[in-house]
Parts: sequence; C-alpha cells; structure tokens
Amino acid sequence: MRRFTDNSAKSCVERPVDEMKLLLLSLSDNMKGNAIEKYLSSEYIDLNMVIPSIVDSTMFFSSALVSDVFENYKIYPEIKISPFAPSARPWYPHAGIKDEIIFSDPYETLKLDRSKEQSKLSVTVSMNIFDAHSQQVGNVAFDLDMKNMSRMLQEVSIPYDGRFEIASRSGVVVMYSNTDDVFKRTIPKSWLLKTTERYGSFVDEETGKIVYYRAYNNPGWIAYTSVNIATYTNTFESEYKLLALVIFISSIFYFVVIALFRIYFKRLISLLYMSSNGLEVNSQVENFESLYEGMVQKHKHLKEVETLSVTDTLTQAGTRRKFEQDAADLHNKNINFHLAIIDLDNFKQINDTFGHPVGDTVLKNVCRIGTRIMGDDYSIYRFGGEELVVIFPGITFKQSYELMDEWRNEVAQRIWREESLKVTFSCGMVETDSKHGLDKMLEQADKLLYEAKKNGKNCIVADI
Repeated sequence: MRRFTDNSAKSCVERPVDEMKLLLLSLSDNMKGNAIEKYLSSEYIDLNMVIPSIVDSTMFFSSALVSDVFENYKIYPEIKISPFAPSARPWYPHAGIKDEIIFSDPYETLKLDRSKEQSKLSVTVSMNIFDAHSQQVGNVAFDLDMKNMSRMLQEVSIPYDGRFEIASRSGVVVMYSNTDDVFKRTIPKSWLLKTTERYGSFVDEETGKIVYYRAYNNPGWIAYTSVNIATYTNTFESEYKLLALVIFISSIFYFVVIALFRIYFKRLISLLYMSSNGLEVNSQVENFESLYEGMVQKHKHLKEVETLSVTDTLTQAGTRRKFEQDAADLHNKNINFHLAIIDLDNFKQINDTFGHPVGDTVLKNVCRIGTRIMGDDYSIYRFGGEELVVIFPGITFKQSYELMDEWRNEVAQRIWREESLKVTFSCGMVETDSKHGLDKMLEQADKLLYEAKKNGKNCIVADI
C-alpha cells in the first residue's frame, strides 16, 4: 500500500505540479522588462491570446490573472471586480523571491454579486515577475481546476476497496474521485496530527482504518490512502489460506512427480547418453557420471569444430566465415565500419627462396604485429594465402588509416633471422558504403590494393 500511495501521488500530484511550474517559468521569461505592460494592454492581440490559450489547453487551470505592482490587472476569462487589489488576496506571494512558484492553501473566492450564495473555495498557483534588475514588476496567477484534476483519480484502482484522496494541510480535500466532494469533505484532525514525516503510515482506531500518506511542502498537500482494518485483515487471511492450499497441492504434485521420475530414471539417463554420443544403449550407462562424461566429450568436440571454422590455425586470425559473421552483426546493429585488405609483397618469391616454413613464420609474425597494434577492438581475418582483412568499427577513417600505416611501418622495419629477407605489404582501404553493402566494399578495396601494387608496393591506397 505504501508503494501504491507513492506511485499514485507521483502521478496525480508531482507530474501535474512539475508541468505547471514549467509553464509558469516559461511564461515569466516572456514577461520580463516592460512586457507585462503589453499583457495588460488590449493593443497587443497576439500577447493577449497567450494566457487564454494556456488556460484552454491544459486541464489544470480554470482562470488566470496578470497584474503589475500598481494593482493594474487583467483576468482571463475577462471580468472586472470592483474594488479589487491583487496584492490583497490570500494567494498573493509577498516574499518577492525570484522564480519562486507558490501554491496557496484553499481560500474563499470573491463573490461577484451580493447574493447570499456561499463563497466557494479555490486554490491558486502564482509567481512574481521581475525585470533585469531583479525589481518586481508584477505577478501572474492561475486558479486551479481541482475538479478537473480530480478526474485523474477516477482511473486509479485502489487495493482492498480503499480510498485515495488528497488534502491540504488544513484538512480540506482538494482532490477526490467523486468530484462533488472536492472542497466539501475534510480529513479527520487525528490524521493531520499523525502526519509527521514525508511519508509513512498509522492505524486510526477511531475510524477503524489503516492510513498511508505521502506529504508535500509546495503545494502543501498530503496524499492519503485509507483501508478498513477489517477488510484488510480478512483479505490477508483469505490470501494466507489460499497460499496454504496452493503449497499443499504443490507438495502432493511434487511427490507424485518425484515418484514417477524415480521409476523412469535409469531409462532416461540411457536415452540421454545415447542422444549425446550417438551410441547404442547399454547397461553400463546407469548414472549421471557416465552421462556427464559423454556430454563433456561431445561439447569439447563441438567447440573444436567451431574454433576451426572461425579461427585460422596458422595465424590465429579469424577466417573468412568469421569475417562475414562479424560484418553481418555490425550491419544488423547499424554500426558503420571501415575495411582494409592487405597482401604481402613478393610472398611467392619468399616461399621459393627461403621455403614454406619461413613463409609460414612470416605470416604468423605479420599477424602477431597487427594483433598487438589493433588490440581487442579491431579484428584481423585471413582470406587465404597471404591476404589479410581488417575491419574498423566505431572510429574515423583517419584513425583506421593511422593504425594500418603503423602496422605497415613496423613490418617493413622488422629485422628477420634470414639476412636478405625483407617483408612489406600493400594495402587498399575503403570507407563505409551503406548503399552498396559489404561485397561492394570488398571489390573496391581489392581495386585499391591492386593500385598499391602498381604504385611500387609497401604502401596504402585509400578511397578518400
């Protein structure tokens, strides 16, 4: 119930109050300087439409008043009250604090005639207006339509047939689902005396209710949720009985299932073992240890197969299949990336001159250097032979170019064990091409790689 009270108070008090404050702050910004005189004048038609449109377009306000420090005023909808001084009204803030928005306590409104009709209660939110020199130039105030705001409470479903209402610090109910009771009902004084914290609960023996509350300072309202003690107790007793019945039935069901499971236990283990290993059922498969052993072996085999499919055994770089998976994943997540293709220069000549073992060593070391430079963020893939591919997600093309150039320089400057061995690579780089997709990027990168070979090798040709 405490959570219900807190959530309902946020929905029915905090959110509307926050919206009102935003409206008044925005309006005060437009009234600085001599602008308030224009709002009071009938000459400025556009400005005279601003406040009526606010009153008409929100559910919070029923009327508005703009006044200056000389008691000149204008009321929307337009009426004249004589004699009338805005600063003498109970809602008028005299503190003169800039940007302070004040919600009044319920007060008696002025009667427009001398009839014996009882004065009505109202709540007003107001704000003083200041000029650039922090001098007060006027005030803007809105009467709250508490009955219209109370309609929000009609959509609130209250647990345990309880009652949710919002009252002022004086005890007058300002919001209630039955709008006819707004300003007519009052909260028991004992409730107000027990409302000592920001939120809490208490038991009121006099009314026979459990009461939860959430209190506010500006406006000085308190949200109350009250539930009859008898209803609350009976509901919990019913729920406890239902819970006990559910536990009892569940226990019976549990023991029945356990009994059936024990009957078919060995057969189940045998079938699982056969399924996991592709073996014939035999009498040796009688426990979880055998089943677990078989499943571990099969899982290990599957992991080895998976690793072979995505990892090049020589260089430990990703395979072309891994490249296509990663590129598709980036595409599905709408992450742009750049692409580089490198090809070791004169690699066939290296193999012919120094032998394939040396060629393999060259490939492994080139990949090792690249992996160290790229770190964990950018992956290297081997497409076959001496061709490698790198993808760069999440960085600029310039940054990816600098990483590739660092890799190229370090490979070119490396001193190998074989005295006459010199290793370099050529590279083609392309930016993200969301229009044509991955195949087009690979095709363009291949063309740039070919151009790098024509330009003398050991260089990067980029599509910029």
